[in-house]
Amino acid sequence: MKKKLFALSASILTLFALFTSVSACFYVLYQPKEPKCLNEK
Repeated sequence: MKKKLFALSASILTLFALFTSVSACFYVLYQPKEPKCLNEK
């Protein structure tokens, strides 16, 4: 019984880690445009 409980909790935590990393990647990929006043000429 303990083995099944550990397997279930491991799979749930793995899915949680997967969804968390995917959402973090979307935030990293978003880069707003740089304002013109900050551009070096």
